[in-house]
Amino acid sequence: MSTKATITYGPTFHLYHEVFDDRFVYLELDGAQFEASYDRVMVPIPVHVWEHVRRFPGVDLSLADATDDELRADVEAYVDERAARYAKAETERGRALAGLLGSLTYGSAADPREEQIARGIEDAERRRAYQREVRAAIGRLGSDGDSETEGSE
Repeated sequence: MSTKATITYGPTFHLYHEVFDDRFVYLELDGAQFEASYDRVMVPIPVHVWEHVRRFPGVDLSLADATDDELRADVEAYVDERAARYAKAETERGRALAGLLGSLTYGSAADPREEQIARGIEDAERRRAYQREVRAAIGRLGSDGDSETEGSE
């Protein structure tokens, strides 16, 4: 079973991230030249591939500007929807499936609502902090005048 989550692909490239790894995006190029040394790899990206892949965001930054109240409201809404799906399920199999969705983050759908909300808020705060770190790192890259200069090395 593949853990690759495709962002975009073409006949000679694949841009993706790993399902449980939100720290990197990966670009596979088939038939590409490369140079490698001890701590450096250089891969020339064909211009047509670059122009295509640069249109796709590599990371979700949707929580970066979220307030604590917005996080809590989103988590509470999800927990309530999840509980409704679980309660509505008519068979044990249906309850198991309804309970599986979100179980890694929220725990069992049968757990008390406040426990699920607390776990969900903890996860959302962790994701928001990470997204803010990523946004800050992007900003630092953009603040270097050389990084935006065409033809600079």
